[in-house]
Amino acid sequence: MLFLHCEKYCKKNNITIDELIQKGWDIGVAWQQGAPFHDSWGIRMNLALPYSLVLEAFDRLKRYVFTC
Repeated sequence: MLFLHCEKYCKKNNITIDELIQKGWDIGVAWQQGAPFHDSWGIRMNLALPYSLVLEAFDRLKRYVFTC
């Protein structure tokens, strides 16, 4: 599992963590809200998949979600 703490990013870009999570889902990246894992600004990602899919997911996130 990978946990991303996104508080600074969200505040800098004036978006909520829920909006950020939805952006990921919109481009086909399945990730979870971090609140159940004690981080209200967190996102949890499961990386237990083929490396090529991990690379594809991160490429999509870089291109379409974390564009700022």
